[in-house]
Amino acid sequence: MTRVIQGSKIKPTRGVQRRTAILKAATEVFLEQGYEGARLEEVIRRSGGSLATLYAEFEGKEGLFGAIIAEICEEMVASLPAIDGPGSGAPEEALFAFGSTYVGLLLTPVSLALYRVVIGDGTRFPELGRAVFEAGPTVAAARLSAYLRQQTEVGALAVNEPDLAARHFLEMVKGDLHFRALLGLGTLPAIEEVDACVGSATRTFLNGIAPKATRSGS
Repeated sequence: MTRVIQGSKIKPTRGVQRRTAILKAATEVFLEQGYEGARLEEVIRRSGGSLATLYAEFEGKEGLFGAIIAEICEEMVASLPAIDGPGSGAPEEALFAFGSTYVGLLLTPVSLALYRVVIGDGTRFPELGRAVFEAGPTVAAARLSAYLRQQTEVGALAVNEPDLAARHFLEMVKGDLHFRALLGLGTLPAIEEVDACVGSATRTFLNGIAPKATRSGS
């Protein structure tokens, strides 16, 4: 990516600025109006530029929405705490931190809006759901699976199927919080409710995969 250097600061080129403006406007339009209802002309009206520029950069509506999905999911995954670093703590602490952050990210307004768009248009455009799933939950599950595998190797946990266990954990920590939020049932859960749900799920999960000698009641 070409950048212009001015003094000690790196300044984005006009092309980068154009792309950023288009993505910002497109995110607003798609999340407000859904995939099918979104019009590229409205994206251009809000961002400036031209349809020719948009097509040259994103190759059309599908490519533009794919870029939006990638950017949102990349930001979400980047916000997840390191789960395998020296400061991650014991498994219960590491899993709780990972799980609570994951649920918190799912409950952000942008994330909820994205999921609603995908659900609303998913039957007609199944590739949208596939793109969101692979860029978000799949990446988070892979990171968690690697941690469970590593912890099993050192004897801290006993996980026979880390990939499946990681997916189970990510579903457990959500409880019904994410689904309730997607349906707009009441206000978003308070952090205390999220922590209680994640904490309970974490303890239940660990009690099932801890080495037999350390399980409760053993």
